[in-house]
Amino acid sequence: MNNKYRLTSTVYDREREADKVEPLKIYFISVEGNATEKEYFDGVSKYREKLGINAKVNVEVLRRSSKDTNSAPEQVVELLEEYLRLREEGKEDMLNDIPLEFRQLYTDEFIQTYLNCPENIPRKQRNAFCTELKKLGYDINYRKYLAKYQQDMDEFCVMIDRDMHTHSEANISDCIEHCRKEGYRCFIANPCFEFWLLLHLTDVRAEYNLDEIKENKKLSGTHTFVSREVSTRARHGKSGINFEQNYLQKVGEAVGRAKSFASEEEQLIEHVGCNLWKLIEDMQAFEHTS
Repeated sequence: MNNKYRLTSTVYDREREADKVEPLKIYFISVEGNATEKEYFDGVSKYREKLGINAKVNVEVLRRSSKDTNSAPEQVVELLEEYLRLREEGKEDMLNDIPLEFRQLYTDEFIQTYLNCPENIPRKQRNAFCTELKKLGYDINYRKYLAKYQQDMDEFCVMIDRDMHTHSEANISDCIEHCRKEGYRCFIANPCFEFWLLLHLTDVRAEYNLDEIKENKKLSGTHTFVSREVSTRARHGKSGINFEQNYLQKVGEAVGRAKSFASEEEQLIEHVGCNLWKLIEDMQAFEHTS
């Protein structure tokens, strides 16, 4: 898939609570997964004030098509950089991103009207236009939604799993180096994002053999060792992770527990841990400096 067309989503409306205040700072995060990570960070966004986070600080997970399974570290970075290109070019240049043959079908005038004054186009035509464009993998509404954010204090982040069975040490090291060079924040979970969730649910160091955590064996088509433990303890089901019930009140405990494990990027290549606690504390600290 051309990475120019990876940004897509079937849902991009924010929760009403999050719409009350225009954020001064947003952490844009590109993640490997399409479900669990997004649901967790959407929960942080929705309940940020309950977490001691200023209402003017937010977190936005960059979404991709459910059919887009490109989740290697370098592809997570590519998704972030697709957003940054969109941000730099702005809404007016979105026209040039649309394939020429499609532009000839709908005309540049029609597309510019859709971008700037969609209410001037009948609803049926608008829907048909979006549907046909999405068949090419181009989600114009989600891109318009993302293009409106342009705050100077925004930060750009990637969240990757160490996953020793899939991602090589060289892959992770290259990702860290690239993020450092470009000024992106790099958050790593070893062995996987579910380890961060497990820190909310129990004292991992006391309850588990860390070698078993690090190995994180594949147990089924659905679960690894760590993801099964999380799912069992939190009773995850078809409705998702249920952030409010399972995690909201335990974020502080997870931050404290995570600090006893590896936290530096290079350390996380070899050692169990997760440095997402730094993101939570950064967001909480903003209200004291704004």
